[in-house]
Amino acid sequence: MNIQSIKTEQLNFLRNQDIFTIGQRGMTTYSDTGTFSSDDTHTLGNNPTFVKNIRSVVVGGITLKYGEEYTVNFLTGVISFVSSQSGAYTIGYDAGTGDKIYPDFPRDDLTISSFPRIALDILNVSMDAFGIGGSQFISDVAFTIVVYDDNSDDIDGYIQTIKDLYVNNATDFYYLKFVKPVSIGPTIDSPDKKSEIMQKNIDLVGKFCVDTSS
Repeated sequence: MNIQSIKTEQLNFLRNQDIFTIGQRGMTTYSDTGTFSSDDTHTLGNNPTFVKNIRSVVVGGITLKYGEEYTVNFLTGVISFVSSQSGAYTIGYDAGTGDKIYPDFPRDDLTISSFPRIALDILNVSMDAFGIGGSQFISDVAFTIVVYDDNSDDIDGYIQTIKDLYVNNATDFYYLKFVKPVSIGPTIDSPDKKSEIMQKNIDLVGKFCVDTSS
């Protein structure tokens, strides 16, 4: 139960779903191919320091699972495998100098051209003992996704897409075993944007996160 790992997995998921187009995000999609020979890590070939999300890692015809079988350092473009990999591989990913989906909230000085935009952050984490003895703890992780744009109809469409994505992929995450949408907020004027940008949030809960004490 690691907050940074949870946020990174959710961010990677949102960026993979084409809620915004590649053009809107300012990204380029690349395909890295080759052959592994007992490799524990791999540095992506094109713009590795600008990698924003990994769409898929396929080795020997098998699609590896994010978190369970590999992790990514998005600052260096290095993929680390849980176990050594051998065989032909194809890795799809997006890279670029900017993006429109982030694990924090927009700065006050952003211009209209920086929108639409999506923000993600953890709201709270509840913890309780997972059995007698207290050697393990179970948590519910509440997080919010906020969509910003200058068109309320577009905002509703983005929120609907996000809600449907989580309903259809509720059990497909590694760090959060079950994710469910719990509420959708109203469309309001975004603070500090002079009524030019509106925002709407969808709140979700990731359940059954287990943490082992040291």
